[in-house]
Amino acid sequence: MASEKPLPPTDAELTTAWAPVFQALGLPLYRVRVEEGMVCIEAPAEDIARLLAPEIRTVLVAHGKALGYRFVTLDLG
Repeated sequence: MASEKPLPPTDAELTTAWAPVFQALGLPLYRVRVEEGMVCIEAPAEDIARLLAPEIRTVLVAHGKALGYRFVTLDLG
């Protein structure tokens, strides 16, 4: 019996998985997707400064790394 690789999570599943982190940081629910082994958080340009604040950025990067991603990126959409 051949073992099958699990399917990668859908964008909706990723977004849902990140929802508690965004909520705990007082952030809106951003769309999250995976592209070539990195996680991309899609945010409007007006939110980028807030997401890059050290106290927010540190938590987002730590969460992404804990999930096994090498990079956590911001996508300006």
